[in-house]
Amino acid sequence: MADRVVQHEPRRQSLKVATGELIEAVGGQERAAEYSRRIKRQQSFSDYALPNVDAFMSIDTAMDLEAVTVGKPGWPHVTRALCARAGGAFVAMPAAVPDAAEAHLRLAELTKEFSDVSGGMLAALAAGGLSARDVRRRALVAEADELVTKAAELRALLERIEAEG
Repeated sequence: MADRVVQHEPRRQSLKVATGELIEAVGGQERAAEYSRRIKRQQSFSDYALPNVDAFMSIDTAMDLEAVTVGKPGWPHVTRALCARAGGAFVAMPAAVPDAAEAHLRLAELTKEFSDVSGGMLAALAAGGLSARDVRRRALVAEADELVTKAAELRALLERIEAEG
């Protein structure tokens, strides 16, 4: 079976990049074939990552491999790319919902993270403008990720309080 050779538009291309990163994170195409419940042909994993091959990894296979890469940089590779493609962002929900008695702590953590992001941005703006260099130097993307995580934790807490009635 010969796959069609194509040039993907940038958003589809990002799925190829994410797939390649996922395969690399599990240890390469040989390991990917070992972790996959359904796809055992190593060459398939190579094809999934090649930008000029019209073959994409199935969702169940991506789930198999992402389960192996939890905690590794970029996790969940393909899910994150799909979220971005849909116009959103992946946000991991907290493993354990905080207790209502910790509401003040969660709010304080959220406020601190907002302060970290906004403080870094304001300092850069005051110095003449916010540039890519400023974002990298101040680790603003990582700080924003922490802000989103704390917001998700606070949301989970509020849902718990609401559900408890």
